Amino acid sequence: MCDRCLHLIAKADDDDFLDSLDLTHAERQLLEKLYKEGEESIADLLELQGKALDEAIQEMSDELAADPDELWKVIVQIQGGDYFQEKFEQAVYDAFMPLFHVAGESEAIGINADVTWEQENKAAADFAKRLKQLVPAMNETSADHMLRSFHRAIEVGKTPAERATLVKEVSKQAASGEEGPFTMTRAVTISRTLSTAAANGGKLEGWKQSGLVKKKRWRAANNKRTRKDHKDANGQEVDIDKPFKVGGEKLMHPGDPAGSAKQIVQCRCSMQAVF
Repeated sequence: MCDRCLHLIAKADDDDFLDSLDLTHAERQLLEKLYKEGEESIADLLELQGKALDEAIQEMSDELAADPDELWKVIVQIQGGDYFQEKFEQAVYDAFMPLFHVAGESEAIGINADVTWEQENKAAADFAKRLKQLVPAMNETSADHMLRSFHRAIEVGKTPAERATLVKEVSKQAASGEEGPFTMTRAVTISRTLSTAAANGGKLEGWKQSGLVKKKRWRAANNKRTRKDHKDANGQEVDIDKPFKVGGEKLMHPGDPAGSAKQIVQCRCSMQAVF
């Protein structure tokens, strides 16, 4: 899909979600800015990760570059190592926790003007921890993708030298962002997933801090890309402290980091307060 098409789809999804929040014009502008910054920070890190992996692959001997076990070791060392793990965790926190707080404060005060948003609250700390826990799975997905691509290259090559050359070509192409786990498309996917989680998580905490919301109602995104499980959950109403049941899973809100990738990746659903 072209980058322009992807941008338009993402923008439409953002508008639909932001329409569900009780935001002032300034708050909406801030949230849109945070969405974009999150997307860019993830894209920058994926680019660095792709280049670091490619440098390591290019330095491998033909024999090692044609060995799937050795390739996996390099992939894990780069993508699952402490350096990128910490970088991604910090980027996730810096980019998406402000979404949690803006959405939460807006909802809390919008519902109950007498409430003061607790910036340093236990729910925010717990949510930040859960959000960061998505990073290992994100890196594991990248690693699996690269290994599958390398496997295909090895299967095509007829000699060790040819297999190594093909592996290194795949690595270079991935690092350029043309295809694979380091593209802007992937950055948008990750950003959409994390922003939905953060904004909905903040929204839920805002309702709790308002002291007036008793229940919550699942609101499925109204487009053709909405998955069946989420369409089926549309209109489901539960107590504010109880989870929704979505596709056999328990989610406290759309994008809940506790959910599986099947239920949260690129989810653009939201919720409605029930008093």
